[in-house]
Amino acid sequence: MGSMLPFGRTQVTASEYRQLINEDKIVGHLESKGISKPEERVTAFIETIPDLLDWLEENGRDYPWRYTTDPWRVYVTEILLQRTRADAVADIYESFFTTFPDPQTLVSAGEQTIFEEVRSLGFGNQRTRSLRDTARLCIEEYDGTVPDDLEALQEPWRVGPYSARACLLFAFDTPVALVDSNIARIFERVFDYEMPEQPHKSDAVYGFIGTFIPDDPALARAINFSFLDLGAMLCTTDPQCPSCPLNECCAFAQRTSSD
Repeated sequence: MGSMLPFGRTQVTASEYRQLINEDKIVGHLESKGISKPEERVTAFIETIPDLLDWLEENGRDYPWRYTTDPWRVYVTEILLQRTRADAVADIYESFFTTFPDPQTLVSAGEQTIFEEVRSLGFGNQRTRSLRDTARLCIEEYDGTVPDDLEALQEPWRVGPYSARACLLFAFDTPVALVDSNIARIFERVFDYEMPEQPHKSDAVYGFIGTFIPDDPALARAINFSFLDLGAMLCTTDPQCPSCPLNECCAFAQRTSSD
């Protein structure tokens, strides 16, 4: 795989990574949450980052949308990925973008045509409405282009902060944190961090996880991908702790291994 795509920058030392984040801010936040031994926990996590990125390089998932930075494809793919399996989106990916290569073609299409393209993903009517709203936003407010603004990207129906942030990260190289249930579960387990019921809607959680994302866009891409894939493949509801690159720094893994 190329050095920049699909995963981004997957080679960094712990010392380099430490210089790119605000370690004191992370420790201070964990202290404010009553997390025990925050300095030790953060240091241990930083030391595992090279192993985590090595794991990503060897095991990261291979999807067609990871090979593009085209804003239209990235933005729409994030809508397609909502509440469905990534493999199901991969099955229709090429067909969808052959039919709708840009916002104008989607705006011009009938609802039934759009619905038939996304039927297999489930929630066809809702997905059709979101896609039409997205295309209209691009055509009517941004001269046929995808906006690079977090709030604007959330204007279409049922497009939330995760999809908007993913578009900024993967299309516009904006180093932001992504939060879904899988990523939240990783941080909950590693740091014994109590997550709210809907972490993907919590500004506080975005702020916390964002402190681990460096300003280097290629490295931010890689670290987000590593969290996404680790949460989907190993740190699941049925975790495979012995195989996880974060095993040595994870409070949950250490606790369960001693039970």
